[in-house]
Amino acid sequence: MSRFKLFAFIALIILAFGVAAVGDALAGERFKTRTVYYTVKWEPIEVGDEEGHVLGVAEYRGIVSNMEGKAFGDGWVVRAVSLSDMNARTETGSGLGYVEATDRDGDKCYFRSDYNRAKGKPWQTEGKLTTLKGIGKYEGIKARATWKSYVVAPKQFYLDHEWEVELPR
Repeated sequence: MSRFKLFAFIALIILAFGVAAVGDALAGERFKTRTVYYTVKWEPIEVGDEEGHVLGVAEYRGIVSNMEGKAFGDGWVVRAVSLSDMNARTETGSGLGYVEATDRDGDKCYFRSDYNRAKGKPWQTEGKLTTLKGIGKYEGIKARATWKSYVVAPKQFYLDHEWEVELPR
């Protein structure tokens, strides 16, 4: 085999591996979803150090819609629980929550949510979701999202999410 053919063959193999590596690197898909929530339980406890400072435990139920007409997340039923440290008077706060999302087939994803109160926007929060685990077809999912909340009425709000997701193969 001539040197040119050998060089061309090696270059072709390197190109094939390069395309495969780039394809895997770009495997993360992006989605936008909206989750509409209803507050099932909110139990604040006054801290007492300053006016308006409370620790609160909450439970929410919701349903997800994919804002781009894609299948990911669409129709998921969600249960979320959270622990908040906030002050309504100073418009500060942060929290930690956990989310269980169930699709129409009964497969589930579990996420952790870390969030902060948006300064100057009463009762609005913004945060990040990260995958804890998936069950069923979501076993091995890797996902993260940023989100913002919008209160529409007492006990009712929605979250807009921007996702980057690697679904299991």
